[in-house]
Formats: sequence, C-alpha cells, structure tokens
Amino acid sequence: MARRWTPMSRASRPFTHLLCLHGGGTAEIGRTGKSMKLVGPAIVWLPAGSAEFLEVSAGATAELLYLRTGVWHRYLPPSAEPAYLALEGAAGIMALPVDPELVTTMARSIAAIADEIASPARSGAASIVSAELTLCILRFWRLFAGDGDRVEEGTSTEILSRFRRLLEERYHQHLRVSDYANLLGMTPDRLHALCSRELKRSPSELIQQRVVKEAATRLETGTAAVKQIAFALGFKDTAYFSRFFRKHTGEAPGVWRRRVAARARAGRSRPTLNFADWP
Repeated sequence: MARRWTPMSRASRPFTHLLCLHGGGTAEIGRTGKSMKLVGPAIVWLPAGSAEFLEVSAGATAELLYLRTGVWHRYLPPSAEPAYLALEGAAGIMALPVDPELVTTMARSIAAIADEIASPARSGAASIVSAELTLCILRFWRLFAGDGDRVEEGTSTEILSRFRRLLEERYHQHLRVSDYANLLGMTPDRLHALCSRELKRSPSELIQQRVVKEAATRLETGTAAVKQIAFALGFKDTAYFSRFFRKHTGEAPGVWRRRVAARARAGRSRPTLNFADWP
C-alpha cells in the first residue's frame, strides 16, 4: 500500500528526514499546490519543516530516517558536524538521483540503526548507531558538496543562523571562536568579519553575552545557588564565574539576584543588561 507522512505535524516538525528510494519506486514530496515527483533510485534530504507531506507509492521499497534537529550533536562525532551543519543550513528539499548501489548501502545503514534502537541494551549499540548515522550523513553530504573540498559557505544569513544554532547548543561548553569556525567549515577570521559586519559584535562577544544572558535568566527565575548555576554553565570555579558576570553586568551574581527581586516586589521592570541581547 502507499504510505504517507506529514513532516509538518506537531510530532514530526522538529525532525530532519532522509529518504532512500529504491529503483522502481516513486514518491511525491511537497506542499499543497506545489510538489515534486521522484523515481528511484534516489535519496532525498528534507530539512525540518520543509515539506507538508511525503508519499511513497504502493509497491515501492524505501527507508526513512528521522533525526531530531536539536539533539543531532549527541549522535554525531565532531568530524561529521560540519557536514550536518552544511546540510541543515541548505535551503529547501534536496533530491538526488543516485546509483542503485548507493541506495542499497545507505539502506543497510538505516536498517542497522533500526536494529540497534530495537535492542538498546546490547553492548556497543550507541556506538554502532553513531557510526552508521555518520556514514549516512557523510555519504549524502559528499553528493551535495560535489567535487569541491568543502561545502559552499552560503549566504551571510545562513551562516549566522547556523552559528546561532551551534551557540545555543554549545554555549555551556565554552568553545573557542576557532572551534565554532571549524564546525562551520570556515576560518576564524571569516567568522569574525561576518559577525562584526552584520551584528556589530565579534564572535567572542556573542559567545560571552550568551553565557551572561543565561546566567542572568537563571538568577532571576530560579532558586539555585550561585555555585550551582556556575557549574551548570560550565564554570569550574565559582569565583571566576562571579568575576565574569560582574565584568559584563557591573554586579556580582548575588547582588544582581537581590536587586532583581527587589525591583519585582516594587513592581518595577528588571534591570537592562549593558549589551544587546543575542539576536
């Protein structure tokens, strides 16, 4: 029978989809009033929210891999992150006709992932899932990248969007600007120039400001001790966290928390940080 998925549904919207369609099968992907029809063998990358429906014809053989966009870094090694970010940052659906052997190879990887997920308690299950998922990502990325040594960097908006997503996921790890640049497949100088031109702030300023913003939010809305907040944000030394916070806000964390609480009791607005919030 034909199978139909709705990637825009509440349950599926946060997921990227990778479809492997074998020879002889057909599929249709798109939105209301605009769709594309595919004939296998083909592989298709659907970024999260890019399609309202995906329908595979009756009698077709295909595999469909789901990957939640917000947690991909838990399953991919650092070596595969630039490839995934390049694919995630690409605009729209990517459908490529390929040799039957490649579809078969990727289908085996997806089947292996499904097998390990079905029995997660087996020794090495997580490592096998990571390895097979990495192979799927890299194989598709190699086709997308073509013969060049690296993926086209894309527009300024796309790069900054990818940087923002990385920073949201990694700010507590205190990565260097060069680490983010490597993940984005570009040089630190290129990332610095882009952020300075478009956002009027350097990458290091954006990284620090994101940490300060999170610290201020936790101090204002939670009851955790300053020491607990410092450790949660990746600081091994509470005194260093206090100096870091004071440098950017003008006040120690405890003083900030008490002042915010006093303003709230008086019905006054919260104090404004001395830097523009993360865009």
